[in-house]
Amino acid sequence: MTYKTELDLPIPQLLQVAKSANSLIRLGIDIGGGTGTFGARMKQYNVTVITTTMNFNAPNNEVVAIRVNRWIPLKMMEFLFYDVDRVLRGGGYFWLDHFFSKGVDLDKIYGPLIGKLGYKKVKWAVGNKTDSSGLKNGEVYLTALLQKPVSR
Repeated sequence: MTYKTELDLPIPQLLQVAKSANSLIRLGIDIGGGTGTFGARMKQYNVTVITTTMNFNAPNNEVVAIRVNRWIPLKMMEFLFYDVDRVLRGGGYFWLDHFFSKGVDLDKIYGPLIGKLGYKKVKWAVGNKTDSSGLKNGEVYLTALLQKPVSR
C-alpha cells in the first residue's frame, strides 16, 4: 500500500486494519461530508455511510464550513467527540482525517480531549500544514485512527 505522507490513510488500508483486528466495517458516519466522495468510495466496499452537515446556525452552512476550513468552536468539538463516543460501538473506529489546528492547540486542547475518550491509538500522525497560513500560524494536520475499547 502506497501513500503520499504519513497523514494519508487510504480506504483499503483502513479496511485492512479492521480486518486484521477481526472487525468488519459495515457502517460509517461522515461528519461534514462535503461532496459525498467518501460515501461513494465506501459503497464500493459494501459500507453504508451516513453523511451529515455541520449546522452553525447560519444560512448556507456548507459554504460556511468550507469558508472557515472546518473550524469548529471548542465546545462544539467537545460535544461532537462525546456524541461520536456515544454512538460508536465497542471495537469501532473513530477516524480523524487531516484535522487541522494550531500545533499548540493540538498539544494542549485537542490531544487531551481525544485522550479522555480512552481509545486505542491505531494511527496518530501529525504533520505541518505547509501553506502560507499554516506556516505563519503554526498549524498542523492530524490524522488519527482510534479504536473504542470493547468494554470500559
